Amino acid sequence: MAPWALLSPGVLVRTGHTVLTWGITLVLFLHDTELRQWEEQGELLLPLTFLFLVLGSLLLYLAVSLMDPGYVNIQLPPEEESKEEQTAMVPQAIALRRCRYCLVLQPLRARHCRDCRRCVRRYDHHCPWMENCVGERNHPLFVAYLALQLAVLLWGLHLACPGGCGCGPVGSCSPPSCCCPCSHWWPGCSWPHTSTWWPAIPPPGSSSPHTALPTSVSAPATPLTVA
Repeated sequence: MAPWALLSPGVLVRTGHTVLTWGITLVLFLHDTELRQWEEQGELLLPLTFLFLVLGSLLLYLAVSLMDPGYVNIQLPPEEESKEEQTAMVPQAIALRRCRYCLVLQPLRARHCRDCRRCVRRYDHHCPWMENCVGERNHPLFVAYLALQLAVLLWGLHLACPGGCGCGPVGSCSPPSCCCPCSHWWPGCSWPHTSTWWPAIPPPGSSSPHTALPTSVSAPATPLTVA
C-alpha cells in the first residue's frame, strides 16, 4: 500500500469516527458520571453493557463502510454472458438498461454511484460519513447500526447531562436549556444583575444607597432686571 493511500477520504473518515467514539466513551468514564459511580461501587453490569453497545456500534459501522454494498460485476462470468446473449435474442417484457457510465446491464433498482464510480444493486444512497454506498448487501446492517447508534447516543446524552444540561444538579434544568446557549448567557447580563450597579430611582419612602437620577433638569429662575 502506498503511503499516500493512508490519507484517502475513507481512511480519514473511519479513523476520525473511531477516535471520536472512543474519546467520548473515555470522557464519560473519567468524568463524574453514573458510569464512574457504578464502577466505583462495584456494579459493573451497566458499564459493561454500555461498552458492549459502543463496541457493537463501532463494529457495525466498520462492517457497513468496508463491505461490498452490492456492486454490479463489470466482467460477467461465462454463464451470465450466455444469458445476456439469450436475452438479446429473445425479447423480454422488462428490458434491462445499460449504464451510460460503466456500460454494464443494470438490474432492477440498480443505480450508478458517481462517488464510487460503480453500479450498485438496490442502491439507496452514498453515505459520506462511511465513504461507502448503502445497497443490497449492507442495507440491513446499516439499519441495525442506526438503531444501535441512536441507543448509544441517547444513553450517553443522559449520562453527560443527568439534569438536562449538566450545568447543575439533577433536575435543576431542562433539556431545551441544554440546546440553547443563550439560556446560560442571559442571566449574567440580565437586568437584575445590571441594576446592582446602574443608578436606580428608589421608591418613595425608602432609603436606598443609590443616588436618584433627576427626572428633569430645569434652569433656576432669575429675576429680570430693568436697566
